[in-house]
Amino acid sequence: MSTPGRTAGKRRPLRAAGSTTAPDPILGTGRVTLARTGGGAGPDWGAYILLYTSQPQPGGGRAAIIATTAPDHPDLNPAWGLHQPATRYADPGTATRPLWDYAAAANTPQGREPADRYELRLALYLLGAALAPRLVPHPAAVDLPTAAWEVAPYRTIHVPPGTNAAHTAVRIGRLVTLTPKES
Repeated sequence: MSTPGRTAGKRRPLRAAGSTTAPDPILGTGRVTLARTGGGAGPDWGAYILLYTSQPQPGGGRAAIIATTAPDHPDLNPAWGLHQPATRYADPGTATRPLWDYAAAANTPQGREPADRYELRLALYLLGAALAPRLVPHPAAVDLPTAAWEVAPYRTIHVPPGTNAAHTAVRIGRLVTLTPKES
């Protein structure tokens, strides 16, 4: 899965706007939900695995963490079945386009919509896609009660209070590692 400013197969450090260093990784341990998603934006978009979890924010509130990876990521247990399409209509391929582009292809701007409002709408779209399998169990999803994870972030969108599931931010990135833990 490539991210904005990257090309498939090449690794370059992620850069925050106005920064000369890559953003710090997001590390955590706790409940995570993994779901296979894809298609929808077009026939050649492939499939993504979305990780959803959340973390408390320093000033209060919670940040939704949404990370993406390819269905064949080495930390994904094949027994979970995420490497296989859940239905014959699901996209069998691996997505190589950035997740943000996937959200944009599924949600075009509305008229003269301000950029910040459009970004919020895309973030909430991704939040809905990542959170839905936790709320409504799905055959193409796995819920791990406890796992250690690392995410390389590339975008943070702040969410106005009361907008969605008590999240005050949506942090989007690429899954680096995932280690399920025994509870």
